[in-house]
Amino acid sequence: MSLRTAALVGVAALTLTGCGSSRQALPKNRLIVPGRSIGPISLDEPRSAGTRSLGPGERVRGTLVSYFGGRLLITYWFHDRLTHRVSYLETTWDGFPTRSGVRVGTSRGDLPVPRNSCLGGTCAIPLHNGPDAPGTGFRIRQDRVVRIAVGYG
Repeated sequence: MSLRTAALVGVAALTLTGCGSSRQALPKNRLIVPGRSIGPISLDEPRSAGTRSLGPGERVRGTLVSYFGGRLLITYWFHDRLTHRVSYLETTWDGFPTRSGVRVGTSRGDLPVPRNSCLGGTCAIPLHNGPDAPGTGFRIRQDRVVRIAVGYG
């Protein structure tokens, strides 16, 4: 899944259903670091490390794995093949903010992105230039952020 096609601290329950019948506590680290991580999981982190810290998660569609009741989605699919490293993270929950406070629900006008970085309802900010550069995408609907994704371009 490409960052270009995908485009998150507020109310939280103490626990929620995460994988099957087990209970999964919400993460203490909820910070989005643009181009690097969402909460406790970082791009390029080995799948085994994520499984140790978060549990197995719940497969939702294809290679997408859900954690914290769907608040965090992760995939290990890159360049048309399954890998053993995190290649994409996504959230539609307002409980994951950036240091500057951007989260799901933030208005388009408050996004710290140049106007020319937005196209077709998605604003994308690469961490650096080059092929497959990591970056962050903000999906906008009705002038509000509805999804934040961190992945490779």
